[in-house]
Amino acid sequence: MQTFIKRYWPSLLIFAAVCWLTLAPEPTGKVHIELFRGADKVVHACMMGGLTAVILFDLWRRERHMPSKREMLRVAICVTLFSALDEWAQGIMGMGRTADPYDFLADLTGMALAMLATPPLLRMMRNNVIKG
Repeated sequence: MQTFIKRYWPSLLIFAAVCWLTLAPEPTGKVHIELFRGADKVVHACMMGGLTAVILFDLWRRERHMPSKREMLRVAICVTLFSALDEWAQGIMGMGRTADPYDFLADLTGMALAMLATPPLLRMMRNNVIKG
């Protein structure tokens, strides 16, 4: 268990933050910042995209090789299932949160963008273009 936590602590930290932000009744307290219409969808995309990217980073960091197609598929499936479960939980908790299929679509969009953007960044890190 300690090895798992040591290897994947960034992913676990982001996972915990996403759970808090999506499931807590008022994760930011009484502070309400009015942004723009649909800002919550951008936030959903960023959260799931960030979670996806950090999981891929942890897989890369583990052995300094690019995640295989199979590993990337597993990550995509896990993030998709987590997103669906998260929206379902918001709908049944009865704590002022609602399930929204558009949030789920935003989650999938963020995950897909991270799947496309993260491998080139990892290659750059591997080639020491980005110090990591």
